[in-house]
Amino acid sequence: MKFKHIIKNLLSGITLPIQSGPLKGKRWIATSGKKFITGRFEEYKTQAFLDHFKKGSVFYDIGAHIGYFSAIACSINQESGHVYAFEPRPDNAKFYLRHMAINGFSNFTLTKAAVAEQAGTLRFNANTGTATGHLSETGNLTVEVVSVDQLVNSGKLPPPDFIKIDVEGGEIEVLKGCEQTISQHKPKLLIATHSPETHNYVVQFLNTHAYQFNILNQDGIKGDTEIMAVA
Repeated sequence: MKFKHIIKNLLSGITLPIQSGPLKGKRWIATSGKKFITGRFEEYKTQAFLDHFKKGSVFYDIGAHIGYFSAIACSINQESGHVYAFEPRPDNAKFYLRHMAINGFSNFTLTKAAVAEQAGTLRFNANTGTATGHLSETGNLTVEVVSVDQLVNSGKLPPPDFIKIDVEGGEIEVLKGCEQTISQHKPKLLIATHSPETHNYVVQFLNTHAYQFNILNQDGIKGDTEIMAVA
């Protein structure tokens, strides 16, 4: 495993052109995954994003991972709009910044923090794949936590036009910390859920706030859904 980790670190210096999709021709770190390079990462979710994202939007990418949806938003926005990304995992944040740099994107702000109901610090479990880290009382990292409502109400961030949430089980906490912003500004929402309980909570939340929504196709992971919602 140690040898494999060394090889992966060495290969992380290599970038390849993305072969298809909205980021065709942009460059991506080779070791980040085949579906990114082929342009086939979460295709149904990407299409829903493209169908609803408008140039000039203020986009909150909550659970930004290594920057795929942020890069799409930056590419569409060009010099207008802005991406505000939130990613607590240090290795993901490092890849995120590299992907933005090698593709010449500057209309973004990365906050290296998790998002929840209240600001502070929490434990984060990073002993999983880069796409599956999550807040956990038994986590191996202590990470900063921010609240969207607190950031917007204090004037530190402009209200969002579009919010993407994919936080591996922390969706309820995120929504509790976004509820005032969502109620007042009605941004478009693209939310991943990772359990039936979370899915049901999100559906109830959307109904309460008078959103229309579609449940997108599953991506082969039992219990996971993606929900595209507009007010």
